[in-house]
Amino acid sequence: MRRIQTIREIFREDEWLTAEMLNRQQPEPPSNRSLPASDWRQRGKIFSVTFDRKEYFPRYQFDAAYQPLPLMRDILVAFGTEPDTWKIAAWFHYPNGWIVESGSEGAKAVAPKDALDRGNDLLRALEKRKGTYVA
Repeated sequence: MRRIQTIREIFREDEWLTAEMLNRQQPEPPSNRSLPASDWRQRGKIFSVTFDRKEYFPRYQFDAAYQPLPLMRDILVAFGTEPDTWKIAAWFHYPNGWIVESGSEGAKAVAPKDALDRGNDLLRALEKRKGTYVA
């Protein structure tokens, strides 16, 4: 039950795109509406999740022109083989104690999706995650 609640929370709080939506955002959309998303996913450039029997891609893994962020490939390689892509989505969504930013109230944990400009920090956080079941 908690897993379903977590999935719904992540889905509600982030922006999600279908393959067709990504297709429409391309300068010259391929006639096959599953492209380029399915190709990018198969090549390990992005990941997707299934929600309500439909495939979705989190918006944060794309740049302003709806192209995969190069860092995503490195992160997915570092993540390793993960059959449950909701675990990847959860890792990106929730604040991570290994990724922090300083503020007037001290250090604060940051969600990886909000630190995509800090690739080295994200990769270090993933390295610390190995062998554990927490962020």
